[in-house]
Amino acid sequence: MNKNFLIYGLLFITVAFASCIKKEVTDLKEEGSTFVKILGGDSPAALKKNPVDFVNVPQRILVCDLRRDANSNASLNGTTTVVVKDDTAAVKAKNPNYVHLPAAWYTLEAEVAKVGASGGTWTFTFDAGDFAKQIYITIPNATLLNPSSLYGLGFTITSVSADGKISYQKSVVVEIGAKNSWDGVYAVTGPMTDLAVPTLTQFNDPTWDVFEANNGGAWQLRLVTTGAAECEAYDWTYTGWVAHPILSAGAVSGYGGFGLVVRFDPTTNTVASVHNWYGDPTRGPSNSFGNPATGSGAPNYAASNTRRAVLDPTGQNAVQGNKDILIKYLMLQPSVIAGTRTIFDETWKYVGPR
Repeated sequence: MNKNFLIYGLLFITVAFASCIKKEVTDLKEEGSTFVKILGGDSPAALKKNPVDFVNVPQRILVCDLRRDANSNASLNGTTTVVVKDDTAAVKAKNPNYVHLPAAWYTLEAEVAKVGASGGTWTFTFDAGDFAKQIYITIPNATLLNPSSLYGLGFTITSVSADGKISYQKSVVVEIGAKNSWDGVYAVTGPMTDLAVPTLTQFNDPTWDVFEANNGGAWQLRLVTTGAAECEAYDWTYTGWVAHPILSAGAVSGYGGFGLVVRFDPTTNTVASVHNWYGDPTRGPSNSFGNPATGSGAPNYAASNTRRAVLDPTGQNAVQGNKDILIKYLMLQPSVIAGTRTIFDETWKYVGPR
């Protein structure tokens, strides 16, 4: 037999054996005891996102799925007591900007009652044969939620009876946001044509890698739910406001007093209309790009600088099967130019949830 072949063969067997040992140790790290855990949990808390539809219809969400992993039939047929805490500290640690979900906006459902208000506990008893317990919430009317906010609920196993142990999968934070079908993050590309000042051009961020490889950059748009079929359009690359970034002689800028409110037709999944956020006194707050309170309101929604937004019917103005949006709209500014000032013929490529 070739000596090198023998050496390589022994080396392969040794590596394979070592790999098996490692996998076995990993898989069995909690073997030998009865552990209780939260499915999908971790330590510190794992994050579970649960967006809800922005509708006045009850929606039921599983927020905590508690499990008992018994190490034997005898353990499974025994009794285990587990305490789960409404962990407000875990919520704040995960994201300090999470808003507390008011108790009046949802109802709890579990086989045992919660003891205490915010920060209270549930005490579950796993009887013979039990291996799962759940906590659900029902939100009767999600339109009470602020769509621009994210709400958080936390659940952590804090104690278990002497026959069991707490798993490292002991804690979860549930993020709840009210969103419609079009809410999300988009990569925006042009073209854009300003008929009054042709040196103003479409802004693309070449460092944003979502579009960099194929399109030379894009700017990040966030559609934020404000109604069942309505979103505000936030520029998340440059301004941080409802606005449209532009390039002015190569420098990044933005159109003052101009940003979109977009309404969709749920039946046809098309863009039904747009209007100028800065011309709508029901919007706010004011920012460095303008003050909606000084706008004209319906039907024109003109900002104080006379800028308006209207949909161009020559565009496709439709949501695609992959959730991309093809949209063509116009900025009018009669104080500067008669008719259309700027034409936007854009692709909003869907990137994912915000």
